[in-house]
Amino acid sequence: MMAHIVPTPQQQRVVAHPAEPLRVSAGAGTGKTATIVERLAAAVEDGLAPEAALGVTFTNKAAEELGDRLRQRLPAHAAEGREVEVATYHGFAYGLLREFGPLVGIERDTEVIGPGYVRQLLGESLTQAGEFDQLDMTAVGQRVADAATLAGHLSANLLGPEDLETHAPETPDDVWAARLELGAIVATYEQLKRRLDVVDYGDLILLAHRLVTEHTQVAERIRSRYRLVLLDEYQDTSPSQRELLLGIFGAGFAVTAVGDTDQTIYEWRGASLENFEGFPGHFSTADGSPADTLPLTVNFRSGPRILEVAHAVRSQIHGDSPFERLVPAPDAPDDRTEARFFRTSVDEAVWIAEEAARLHDEEAVAWRNQAILFRKNQQIALVRDACHAADIPTEVASLGGLLDVPEVADLHAWLRIIDQPDDAVALARILLGSRYRLGLGDLAPLARWVKSRRRAPDGRSVTHLDAIDHIGELDNPSPEASARLMDFAFLYRELLAQAQGVALVELCRLVLDGIDAWAEVDAMDDARGLSARLNLHRFLDLAESWSPLAGRPSVTAFLAYLEVLEDEQSGDELDTARVGGEDAVTLLTVHRAKGLEWDTVFLPALSELIFPASSHAYDNPLKAGKHLPYDLRIDADALPSLDGTDDNAKLRARHEAAEWRTAHVAVTRAQRRLYMTGAAWYGTTIKPKSPSALFDVINSCPSVVKGPALDDPGEAPERLFIAPVAGSPDPLFKSGWQEAIRATLDDPAWPSLQAGNARPSYDAEVEQLRMLVEGLPEPADIPADGFSGTSVTGLVTLATCPRRFSWSEIERLPRQPAPWLRRGADLHRRIELHNLGRIAFDELDDGYYDIPEVGDVAGPGGFANFAASRFADTKPRFAEAPIDLRVGERRVRGRIDAIYEPEPGSWEIVDYKSGTALRDEARMVQLEAYAIAAMDGAIAGLRPDRLTVTFLYLGGAAPEEESVVVDEAWMAAARAHIDELLDAAAEAPYAPTPSPACHHCDFVRFCDEGREYLSSPAHP
Repeated sequence: MMAHIVPTPQQQRVVAHPAEPLRVSAGAGTGKTATIVERLAAAVEDGLAPEAALGVTFTNKAAEELGDRLRQRLPAHAAEGREVEVATYHGFAYGLLREFGPLVGIERDTEVIGPGYVRQLLGESLTQAGEFDQLDMTAVGQRVADAATLAGHLSANLLGPEDLETHAPETPDDVWAARLELGAIVATYEQLKRRLDVVDYGDLILLAHRLVTEHTQVAERIRSRYRLVLLDEYQDTSPSQRELLLGIFGAGFAVTAVGDTDQTIYEWRGASLENFEGFPGHFSTADGSPADTLPLTVNFRSGPRILEVAHAVRSQIHGDSPFERLVPAPDAPDDRTEARFFRTSVDEAVWIAEEAARLHDEEAVAWRNQAILFRKNQQIALVRDACHAADIPTEVASLGGLLDVPEVADLHAWLRIIDQPDDAVALARILLGSRYRLGLGDLAPLARWVKSRRRAPDGRSVTHLDAIDHIGELDNPSPEASARLMDFAFLYRELLAQAQGVALVELCRLVLDGIDAWAEVDAMDDARGLSARLNLHRFLDLAESWSPLAGRPSVTAFLAYLEVLEDEQSGDELDTARVGGEDAVTLLTVHRAKGLEWDTVFLPALSELIFPASSHAYDNPLKAGKHLPYDLRIDADALPSLDGTDDNAKLRARHEAAEWRTAHVAVTRAQRRLYMTGAAWYGTTIKPKSPSALFDVINSCPSVVKGPALDDPGEAPERLFIAPVAGSPDPLFKSGWQEAIRATLDDPAWPSLQAGNARPSYDAEVEQLRMLVEGLPEPADIPADGFSGTSVTGLVTLATCPRRFSWSEIERLPRQPAPWLRRGADLHRRIELHNLGRIAFDELDDGYYDIPEVGDVAGPGGFANFAASRFADTKPRFAEAPIDLRVGERRVRGRIDAIYEPEPGSWEIVDYKSGTALRDEARMVQLEAYAIAAMDGAIAGLRPDRLTVTFLYLGGAAPEEESVVVDEAWMAAARAHIDELLDAAAEAPYAPTPSPACHHCDFVRFCDEGREYLSSPAHP
């Protein structure tokens, strides 16, 4: 149960305020969420029904946190299922449309598309919108981005593309003409959305507003459900969101808006300063009086020195205007602020890494309690490399910056080449990388072949991939390069075939498995390996949580979505980052850090034009058609008048104010330590940078510890990069094990010379290693028929239908995603989590589990049945145990769900099934293979004395078991059966065997016998 807070006098005034409109000006770290919870709880304890209260916040993470804290604060009501409704602003609008959408032409099952699909559909719309005179169509991607910007501005102000035609001047200038052409693209996009029955996030607010204004009885009905509404992070809302809320909760309704004007950092995305500043007038009391405003100024997060920096930053926002100053809580931590300016960005990055390591080693500051916040994604890479060189584990929680992480960039390149075979940049990254280790000279024959051909016989442009397919025609490639290119081509074709029938996240995992990514990660040192895993897992989570549009090519759309993420102002960079629980330093942008806090925060790159960031266009609607003219905006009265006189100065002031607000958010993330740094030389600049205005303001604070002054930045450095680590610390080799390997390659006798007095022990270890190597089995020869083996699932498929086996394992055809396979994989993952207390993210693909389909799900099914089985409270000796079984010249691969040991020497192999039992003979092949593996010592080199094999079916009304106690006769029959199947697997033709399994076969549309079987009256 959540402990009740002891409200400060300021918080108590908010909690006890009457049920009427109220604005709460809550500064950073002032406990606004706790205050909201207490205000809602107090109202419920005074007799308000929980379901008559509504909490609305901006991000999914904030909504989850508010809902959880309310349940903890009001446990008795939560136990009764009576909870305060909590939603995001977009989620609230979506709920209205799901309930009343048909009134405005929206069906309840209409799908919502995210930024990636918006860009994709706008790209399609661009090709259908007609001819363009003003738009530069040589940069299609930029025009799509411009159309997305205009579409966002229109919906944020309750407008459509037709409104541009209405308000356009009779003789449009070039800017207006370009705007109208962009409007035509947006209009085509609107038609395409209607045809596909989808809406975007802007549509949710636009349509919900139309619903409550055109159907006032709906607004009254919604209003009647609630007695109290709390709007969190109100400063981030758009004018259209304000108008929607006013349409329901205006006229004196008890609305409490909580926010902080100084944390309005999303104006470029539609947020309006006028919303929070104008709240008292917008949401006036029943008698028309302005709503009250109550402040929260006691900061419970940071120490006084950090708040001194925050005050200096806020002074730049407000100028000579007064503002409520944040004050530290009575028990505020003892804190430290420090500012340093370096000669180069490398010096800066190395110092940050060294200081982070010092804090960890000397002051016991956990890695997870440290964060490095950046103004833009592009500054992340160098600091990340410095941390890796210092053996500091890192997690890149900024989605755009994630794509620059080497391991993620490799995976990204594979997805690009699978989707676009002509992506030469992606192909070069793959071939020049650690997997194939080719050089530019090795790629030259490919380039020469492409240049000599130019066009394929079908008229399309030839690609470097075509050159690899014609490797015999290349101009003198080296034998080693040829072998590696052929290795690439084989893997590429395999992944391309698999991409046709698996979900996106499964394809990502197949790529990682194919390039042995996890083996490379395992070979890294602990800190580097943890960083790589965290970042790959974050990308896999991103791929899995991304919601594709039905019927659209998922890889193409996902890549478009990733392009959006690389944009600093992309929609998905708005939500607060979800930082993992591992002990790693967090690297992310300031925009994604909003709402988070750390013990220690580093703010690098406080140099001129970087932070505060510069801008050339200042979002000027008089200069760029993608911006909506100010007179068409709902908040026009709060915007500067653009009349051609000093417009740049007015817009520059708005931009700079936004940058200072971003800086305020940045400095208020720290609890006890705040480091602010900059450097003179970054990237490819031709002249040194001075400290930014932000650095100067911070450095002028009396309590800030100043670093050494940089009197002379010197000449521009030739290169700015973090050099590879020469050698890692090693207990045996002072220069590190890498240097020891190099020395041994130069002189094989070098290791023995280092042994010294320990020479006898050294010789004994060498002899032991020699015997071990000589005792390794010879690699199995490839059988004459060329068939080297298959998986356990492949054997079950073969026993079911040889033709299906051929089309899934030998001559592969595209496969459709199977619901039963997805269901089975999800169930296995949850049981694995139960058995191990963790989950192996790096191997979560459906092929990881042996899941031949079984009967349909009936009853509660799934994990509920597992929890009711006899295995739920028993920890298996092995979970997800891999097997690599040698049967003659062939191999059978698989993975056993669980092996239990009820008593010493006695094993029970259990395979979990997500459906009900199908009593076909093929099912037993799986248990036969597992039993042979167990008895042949293929599981951890151990052999049980007694063995039972069991299917546990979890898809019915209750768990059902099917077990076999293995004896010699059963084992002999099992070995003969597996031998027979492996021999048959190598032989063609593969005859069809129609059976009820045809109902689940991906290939039945190609199989005459299967279709005939299914069409027979005897087999409906």
